[in-house]
Amino acid sequence: MRASLLLLSTLLLARGAPADPRETRPVDAAWREDIRLVARELPRMHPNLFYRMSRASWDSAVSSLEQRLPKLTRNQALVGMMQLVALPNDGHTSINPMFDPNFGWRYYPLQFEWLEDGLYIRAAAPAHGGLVGARVLRIGRVSAEEALVAVARTLPHENEWWIRAWAPWRLAIPEILEGLGLVQDMDALPLEVEREGRRETVVVHPAGRLEPKGHDPNGPIDRSGWVDMQRAGETPLWRRQPGRPYWVEYLVESRLLYVCYRGVVSMPDLPNQAFWRGVFALADSLPVDRLVLDLRENGGGNSFYNRQMVRSIIARPALDSPDRLFVLIGGRTFSAAMNLVLDLEQWTNATFVGTPTGNATLFFGDHTQLLLPRSGITVNVSSLPWYPSDPRDQRLFKAPALYTPFTSRDYVTGHDPALAAILDPSLRPTVADRLVSLLPGADSSALQAELLRLRDLPINRFKSLEAEVNTLGYGRLKEGKTAEAIALFRLNTSVYGRSANAWDSLGEALAATGQQNEAIVAYRQALAIDPKLGSSLQALERLGQR
Repeated sequence: MRASLLLLSTLLLARGAPADPRETRPVDAAWREDIRLVARELPRMHPNLFYRMSRASWDSAVSSLEQRLPKLTRNQALVGMMQLVALPNDGHTSINPMFDPNFGWRYYPLQFEWLEDGLYIRAAAPAHGGLVGARVLRIGRVSAEEALVAVARTLPHENEWWIRAWAPWRLAIPEILEGLGLVQDMDALPLEVEREGRRETVVVHPAGRLEPKGHDPNGPIDRSGWVDMQRAGETPLWRRQPGRPYWVEYLVESRLLYVCYRGVVSMPDLPNQAFWRGVFALADSLPVDRLVLDLRENGGGNSFYNRQMVRSIIARPALDSPDRLFVLIGGRTFSAAMNLVLDLEQWTNATFVGTPTGNATLFFGDHTQLLLPRSGITVNVSSLPWYPSDPRDQRLFKAPALYTPFTSRDYVTGHDPALAAILDPSLRPTVADRLVSLLPGADSSALQAELLRLRDLPINRFKSLEAEVNTLGYGRLKEGKTAEAIALFRLNTSVYGRSANAWDSLGEALAATGQQNEAIVAYRQALAIDPKLGSSLQALERLGQR
């Protein structure tokens, strides 16, 4: 089975010479046929086009675009079509100028990147090398933030992390900026940037046309010879061997086996299954303390290849533990790679590190194509749903246990915050380690202050500290350390006071130690938050309460 990939779109054959991207006359009225074709065929072709939007929203958007069409230029009409197709919030259903030569659009010689501390120019052609590393404050008529919001509406997405990964790339397309009304003259883009504390405005001109070349998202732009943002340190592992979809390296000093896995594909010179056999042969023959699977740049491919890797991990229980198996994920983790993440989450004990995935846990893929005869462009339309193992799983992304986004300083120095967190346990303090050391003799205020400090650490942004405290409390209760258990459960209710489960757990501990009246109060507090919480209802019944 294949989970088709937005970024691995089939290269379309050009149907005649592309139109002039600087055309300012309104489009032909016949383009209305394309709008009506999209309006009719997408609901028919897609398994569930209205999974994340209403039919009314779709009909309204179609009607609005039809009404505006007589006044739209070619670029404005194409941007309008892109916005319409992005409306279902399905990353695989798209109109993508990076893969369709019939757009005939151009690019500015800049590569933008959305980092934790802002929008930056990550790379540029040599003529603009001085801009590399600058923070972007304004693009054309609007702020960088406003430009990203506007461009995001042209980008099919299921969550903000896919936007963070790919919206900056669309800022480098003049015709998108013109179609959105963000620039007055797309042939002379004004940028306000900040370099070394100084603000200035520079003007950038288009460098050439996008030239789709195969499946590589970098293909439409030849960036060879461009100046890069990294100015110090070694090239980080995740950026090495850029032309290969997968490779492995053993770090002797740290006894870490690192696997860079950029595509769920198979190379002719090293087939996918042979590659993974080699990876686990290394894991069996070398002293490996940690296995790191880097999926941060993995846009997907063929989910058939996932099984062997997952089964090979399960067959090695010594390696399959939270402190030895790490999976790096990010906003570009998508499609078949998302299926791999969900398999690893379900069947292994891996610790996930990085930023949230660009895919939701339930997504649509395996796109088919719809040619729009008047405009000459192609729409990719998902044809198959991919479901998570639990039908109740409605997550918009898989979150990491350790949140390690890149900052501009990380890029400049070649520092990888995910690998740093894996190699240095002090960067990822656990609730158990910190609270256990404070439990003997600690008062409630000291425990609460420490839990709040841990909760507010950036690395713990997506971590459920409430669950960790709860697990720690039950461990103490099982060991007969009832005072410490109750202290931990009370700590949870003080920090997570709107959690019915926290109050229910406190009630259980109090009841187990004979403090029935206090247990009743705790259970009733749980039911005030969640009146249908079965465990609290049953506990009150056992305690003689209605």
